[in-house]
Amino acid sequence: MTLQVLPPEMLEAPKDKIETKEAQPYWKPSSLKDGESEEFRLLGCYETGHAIVGWQYASEKVRDNGELGFAGYVVTRSHPGTPSDISRETDWSKPDRPKIDGTSVKPRRFLAWVATSAARARLEVLFIEQKSLREQLTEILQEVEDYTWTEDGLANFSIKISRKGAGLETSYSILPKVRKVPDKIKSTWDQEKDTIWLPNFFEGKDPFDGKQVDSKGLPAGGSDARGAYVKPTTAKKKIEESQTEF
Repeated sequence: MTLQVLPPEMLEAPKDKIETKEAQPYWKPSSLKDGESEEFRLLGCYETGHAIVGWQYASEKVRDNGELGFAGYVVTRSHPGTPSDISRETDWSKPDRPKIDGTSVKPRRFLAWVATSAARARLEVLFIEQKSLREQLTEILQEVEDYTWTEDGLANFSIKISRKGAGLETSYSILPKVRKVPDKIKSTWDQEKDTIWLPNFFEGKDPFDGKQVDSKGLPAGGSDARGAYVKPTTAKKKIEESQTEF
């Protein structure tokens, strides 16, 4: 059995735009402090609706007082260009942090993936905006003989995401480690996998509301079959039983 793991949008993005707000619970590498790290196990993949790639930017709208103010985030499948509602940049050199007229923030590409957290023992959405981390993860997932997946699409390995430095000197890294999937995680995934559908981001809906259907009961939206992807192998070699704690 093979699975389409990486979203093809990693190389080529589709073309629609829909507003959304960030879903909870989610985790961003930027929440780490210098020297900190967290460990996760990837669950599901692009083919199962549990991994997506898109773009996000902060938006502004006119408030009741007539002034522009933050209006949440807009998620798009392809680069949005410079839309009329994109937020202005902030002048961080001044104490009151004013917005700079005539400027706009840069949309940021992201990879979102469902995972289980070792620290919090729950399902979360990893929201990775750092290009370096996306590239490192792509390299890891291409080592299909070393880092395999179960028949149900659960990673037979964990990834430890670490941060070093602060400000402009910040760097991130990923360290994979082969780990057999514990029965508890398998059971949790069987019960909860259908409640998470990351393409909801592009429909302005909560990814934790599950896959959406139309009035006829058919799945809303659709999958994009374009682009390159990785076909990982399922586990073939023995994984040490001692590595079952996560």
